[in-house]
Amino acid sequence: MIVNLPDTTTSKVSKKLMSLREQGGVIALGRVLTLVVVTKSGLEEEAIEAANDASREHPCRIIVLADAGKDAADRLDAQIRVGGDAGASEVIVLRGYGQLAHESESLVAALLLPDAPIVAWWPHGAPENACETSIGAIAHRRITDSANEPDPQAALERIHQTYKAGDTDLAWTRLTNWRIQARGSPRRGRLLAGDSRRG
Repeated sequence: MIVNLPDTTTSKVSKKLMSLREQGGVIALGRVLTLVVVTKSGLEEEAIEAANDASREHPCRIIVLADAGKDAADRLDAQIRVGGDAGASEVIVLRGYGQLAHESESLVAALLLPDAPIVAWWPHGAPENACETSIGAIAHRRITDSANEPDPQAALERIHQTYKAGDTDLAWTRLTNWRIQARGSPRRGRLLAGDSRRG
């Protein structure tokens, strides 16, 4: 089920979500975390698909903040997806215009699951310092993807310089198989650790 709420507020979105839960038996029980996805309008469907796939292993509430245009008049359009349209999750898409296009804790505060960890994910456009953004500051874990940046090497270096506990970059997780193989080889292990001596 998909419910569209044009020109709305997060308070109205929260009330509608509760109404859907009461009417159709949609529940938040068993959700293990709140995933906040920060992206741009037009790129949100790709992120939602990936998040829905992940939610089959870790049921969660997905809140997508999509920058729909900072030059437009202030407005918030929302969409709630539940049931078959949301995988093992509840998906709330918030498309912000004008001042509401900026990621902000105030946009998600009313929609966070109580007593559940918050994970923030920037699939496109890693911030300069994820930990110091409004969403990153409240998140228990912050996920970026330097491979999606225009200059991945520069992005990885920036992430390295601003690293705080709880930061994860997907480029590192993609190297897991290579890192496992490197551990099995003394020379590869030394190279992985930054030791360039001959083995």
